Amino acid sequence: DDEEEDEEEDDSEDDSEDDDDMELEDRESKRAQEERQKREEAAAAAEAWAAKLPASGSTKRKGPRIQGAAFRRVDDSIWSAKIASEELMDNSYEAAFGNDGYGAKASSKLMKVQGRDFRHEKTKKKRGTYRGGKITLASNSYKFDD
Repeated sequence: DDEEEDEEEDDSEDDSEDDDDMELEDRESKRAQEERQKREEAAAAAEAWAAKLPASGSTKRKGPRIQGAAFRRVDDSIWSAKIASEELMDNSYEAAFGNDGYGAKASSKLMKVQGRDFRHEKTKKKRGTYRGGKITLASNSYKFDD
């Protein structure tokens, strides 16, 4: 009887070892399958990302470039139709304050400057060109009807 019990124990140990081996193989095959899936997803993501990159030498322009058309942040044709009175059509310094205003000298010089140099020139004009003219606290704003 002892021999039979020993054989049964050996059989049960063999069965448990076989089960452990099968579990180990299952885990390894699952891990390998997950790694394969991750590699495939990464390859698909890299391919999709590469497809979004512009071709070498291309620019961000979406349409044909129009020569001679200056950049306009605001469309004048739309907003000029909304101006109620003629005196608001002229947005110059002289129209608002005349030639004796605080910034008349700076305005006359800055009218000639355009583009990137404007900021530099504006800063230069702000460095103490005030000569004691009249400064008022009146509001010169205008409210447009929507």
